[in-house]
Amino acid sequence: MRIVGNWSTNGMKIFFSGMLLVLSIGLMAQSNNDNSSEYTSTNDFGYWDLGMNFGMYWPSAYGAHFYDGSSSNVNKISYVFGNKYWYEDIKRNLNAADTVFVKELPRNMRYTPAIQIGLYFRRTFNNYFGISLQFDYSKLTAADKYSVEVDPNQIATLPDIRLFDIWGVEERVNIDILVSRYFKTRNPLLMPFFEAGLNISSTRVKENKIRVGSLEYSLINVYLNNSYTPGVQANKYYIQQGGMGLGASIAAGIRLRFNNKVSVDPGIRFYYQRIKLEGYDLMKPAFSIFVRLSLTDFFSSNE
Repeated sequence: MRIVGNWSTNGMKIFFSGMLLVLSIGLMAQSNNDNSSEYTSTNDFGYWDLGMNFGMYWPSAYGAHFYDGSSSNVNKISYVFGNKYWYEDIKRNLNAADTVFVKELPRNMRYTPAIQIGLYFRRTFNNYFGISLQFDYSKLTAADKYSVEVDPNQIATLPDIRLFDIWGVEERVNIDILVSRYFKTRNPLLMPFFEAGLNISSTRVKENKIRVGSLEYSLINVYLNNSYTPGVQANKYYIQQGGMGLGASIAAGIRLRFNNKVSVDPGIRFYYQRIKLEGYDLMKPAFSIFVRLSLTDFFSSNE
């Protein structure tokens, strides 16, 4: 079973329209600056660049299965259906006469592509080589549906099967320590670039929930060795899930220079990541498309 994410083709059209707009602006800037005295070929890059990244992040679907409620996961759907008090609430909510049980768990949990935003710092050692550090934040949602078989409160009827939502939400920060290289072209306002290096990911699980009828339950066991009992004051614990993972990233793009100080750098980045989610820590690919607004020589001067 697969649920369609909130990211639509309209979002893709808007994003790529923005990319075309950026390219058009860059070409206009090229025309306006060809004979401008503000442009000097000897000041290609400053010692420091400061930038902001904006883009879309497509993580691997592998980690999304952390949220599917299976018995092999730390967050199990049986945690809810196995609690007799919650189970009775579910039966009443679904108007079941006899039994309610999970028929089928999700088969195709996937992340919805998410907005990625971050900061970028670059130290230049010469006009075309440098090292950089960037931080990119994304809030991710993994979702699908699971099925429940219900014995209805009616005589001589067959059990019916109903679909309900299951989802997880996490916050992820990608930290990249990169070696970067720009390539000179005949037109100094258009410069391809390539960068590669170490990726450090920080993942924090925010929620893992299911919906049953009009009820909503968390699959994260905040009671540890105890269980939910109505009317009983039980201790709840903060459960931290996620952690730090290592990987690699590479990116390529083109720098569209408006003048000596400002550029817009569209590009595409590929990750090979180990995301720290319990039971799902294999290396998997991911990618993002980004546009970077870069301010050259932000902290110091070449003079």
